[in-house]
Amino acid sequence: MQIALHIGAHGTDNDRLIQCLSANADRLEIAGISVPQVNDYRKPMLDLLTDLMKGESVNQRLRDKMLKDIGMRAGTDRIVLSHENILGRAHRIFERGKLYPIAPKRLADINGLLPTNDLQVYLCIRNPVTFIAETYRLSGSNSFAEFVDGVRLADVRWSDMIEHLVTAVPQANFTVWCYEDLPLLWGDLLREIAGVEADTQMAGEFDILREIMTKEGFARFSSYIETRPPQTEAQRQRIITAFLDKFAREEALELELDLPGLTQEIVDRVTADYEADIPRVAELPSVRLLQPL
Repeated sequence: MQIALHIGAHGTDNDRLIQCLSANADRLEIAGISVPQVNDYRKPMLDLLTDLMKGESVNQRLRDKMLKDIGMRAGTDRIVLSHENILGRAHRIFERGKLYPIAPKRLADINGLLPTNDLQVYLCIRNPVTFIAETYRLSGSNSFAEFVDGVRLADVRWSDMIEHLVTAVPQANFTVWCYEDLPLLWGDLLREIAGVEADTQMAGEFDILREIMTKEGFARFSSYIETRPPQTEAQRQRIITAFLDKFAREEALELELDLPGLTQEIVDRVTADYEADIPRVAELPSVRLLQPL
């Protein structure tokens, strides 16, 4: 049985993926793909992980109930789960000068809890400048210094963090994409995580475009797609790019960056480092980087 596990990162999703996949749950179930409700597994999964972090034994009754609730039964070929707090809670993204320091052990423990030899892990990364700005807002931390715990923007390397995950669970397969590419990749991501064919129509596959395009632009895009359905992923992405170039709302694409000591020079340097780090992510073993075609 395949298990598709979306683990965030924080500030890149806000449960949008799992909500959209849940809207397709009935049609996916016919194909043997289970998209359980998050309330059926998130708390028990986190409770089990917390016990393991403390060195305690697994509560077998709780584990068995969780596996039953997520659809671990005959007739199910693939289970789709999403839980960003597997990496660590938002206020503990940075600790002791590291990014997601408990994530490798957490992922290894999850692999032990889920009886599968086909774990597929999905992770979205984003520019450290906007990542830290957004996660600081989400964290509820009392101060920025407390939140980053000694980590500098210039030190954040996604390739380092992902390499630790791969080392912790070498038998898993990892799929990574960039937050900045979401408008182009959204529908393809839904199909990828669900495990369906590339030409499968998914409810909500254009939701992000609806949010970032003008009302007129999205109406014209929808009409165009309906009358001239794209035949390939590359063609779909070219159409989306053309409409975004003309109808994207600038205010929907902007994020206010209000971080202590942040200058344009720092933003430019960190952005360049992030762009240079992306190919390193793609070179890691067992990692596939999804990018626009």
